[in-house]
Amino acid sequence: MSRVTFDSVKAGDALPPITHPVNQDAFWRYAVASLDYNPLHTNPEWVKTAQPFKVPYTVAHGMMTMSFMTTVVTNWAYASGLKLTKIAAKFTKPVAPGWTIKCTGTITEKHVICPGKNYVIVETKAVNQDEEMVAFGEARVLFPD
Repeated sequence: MSRVTFDSVKAGDALPPITHPVNQDAFWRYAVASLDYNPLHTNPEWVKTAQPFKVPYTVAHGMMTMSFMTTVVTNWAYASGLKLTKIAAKFTKPVAPGWTIKCTGTITEKHVICPGKNYVIVETKAVNQDEEMVAFGEARVLFPD
């Protein structure tokens, strides 16, 4: 992969997508990594009765979905020495076990400030296997050259 420069990118450029299958094991592992043991994510039997999202199954941690979207940006940016300076996300649908989540990113804005301070805005999106949006967000990527 060639090094990405500020001059080589433009609004509309798509970043390489990533796909993540998710299952209950992934929810448990993320609970351990994040120290978030909420039964909404970790206890399938409890969720069948409680149904906090009005569904009888556990759901992924929102931050797990956000990390998937962020990976699209970091895979692209870090290979060229770029810096992720800001991320934001909104979750639109709970992610169920057994789904496959596809994350994409598109450069939507290019900001010329001065060398070392130029940056782009990357819009990110996560959809399930039925192309239903589960989250969207944006990231700011600084070009240090």
